[in-house]
Amino acid sequence: MEKQKTFFGHPMGLSTLFFTEMWERFSYYGMRAILLYYMYYSVQDGGLGMDKTTAASVMAIYGSLVFLSSVIGGFVSDRILGSRKTVFYGGILIMLGHIALATPFGQVALYLSIALIIFGTGFLKPNISDMVGGFMRKRMIDGMQVLVSLSLVLT
Repeated sequence: MEKQKTFFGHPMGLSTLFFTEMWERFSYYGMRAILLYYMYYSVQDGGLGMDKTTAASVMAIYGSLVFLSSVIGGFVSDRILGSRKTVFYGGILIMLGHIALATPFGQVALYLSIALIIFGTGFLKPNISDMVGGFMRKRMIDGMQVLVSLSLVLT
C-alpha cells in the first residue's frame, strides 16, 4: 500500500482549504483596516473624500452583508453548483473585487469591489467550512468532533 502525502498528518486537500480560508480572512480584515481611511481621506491625500459618517456607514453595511451573504452562498452550493465550484467561484469573485478596488475609478470601483467581495465571501465562507467538516468526519475520534465543530463555528 502506497503511503499518501499528508499536511501535518491530514489529507493534502485540507492544506488548500486552510490557506484559502486564511487568505479570505486576511483579505476581509486587512481591507477593513484600511478601507475606512481610504474612503474618508481627502482626494489630495489619495482617498475618496467621503464624510466620515458615510464612510463608517458603508463599512458597517459591508461588514453585515459579508456575513449575511453566506445564506446566498449556501443556497447556490446546495441547489446549483456544489461546494467545490462555489468555493472556486467565491475565490474568483473576491480576487476580482480586489482588482476592481485597485483601479482608478473612484466610488464606482469602490462599490463594485465591495459587491464582488461580499458575494465572493458569501460563496466561499460557508462552503469551505462544509468541505473541512467533510474531510474531518472521515478521521474523527470522539472528543475531536467537539473541537472541530467549535472551530468551524468560530471561523
